[in-house]
Amino acid sequence: MSAAVARDRRVLFVDNFDSFTYNLVEYVSEHGAETEVLMNTASLEDVRAVDPDAIVISPGPGHPENDRDVGVTVPVLREVSPEVPTLGVCLGLEAAVYAYGGSVGRAPEPIHGKAFPVAHDGKGVFSGLEQDFPAGRYHSLIATEVPDCFEVTATTDHEVSASSAERGSADRSSGLRPLEDEASGGSSDSSDGGSELVMGIRHREHPIECVQFHPESVLTGVGHDVIENFLRAV
Repeated sequence: MSAAVARDRRVLFVDNFDSFTYNLVEYVSEHGAETEVLMNTASLEDVRAVDPDAIVISPGPGHPENDRDVGVTVPVLREVSPEVPTLGVCLGLEAAVYAYGGSVGRAPEPIHGKAFPVAHDGKGVFSGLEQDFPAGRYHSLIATEVPDCFEVTATTDHEVSASSAERGSADRSSGLRPLEDEASGGSSDSSDGGSELVMGIRHREHPIECVQFHPESVLTGVGHDVIENFLRAV
């Protein structure tokens, strides 16, 4: 994709008070998009006044069921995102799951700054990406029940660490598999006792796609490609 692919596109970032937000802004700006950032304390009217061509819901601390943690994020996902292409990152995924009736709970253990291999369906933001690419995880919550309106597009095995990501497909003993069939919502036990965790979701009708990992982290080698794929759909 050329740097001008998103020229004349206005991308709004809903900032959930996270230090990674401006890394995302930088990634998007590299493709020629006009960017604007609103804190999640803004109103729905403020969001609509921007008249964005796309929205990015940033990572952040807290739980999506707490208004003080996500502010306008959930109303945006419910009322604006059905018409405006939206990418949720980390808390953005958790908020989308919550906004549409799913459940969010504690991950098997908090992960802050470690790469895990991601299996995906090869569509949407994952178009053209290799299987089992390493992705940086920074979260203590996880989607435990994904609502039917979303399909699960990516997963990781919690027991598989960065060393397995580096080995790639040569070693399949970890139990992590590409998503050949639609994954079920939430997490499940794999054959080796690990937990398969949701790393990506896509709405079946609305232009909403979310990832649990951080594409803007240096631990995610294909992060620029994830952002590029999202902007292609705008």
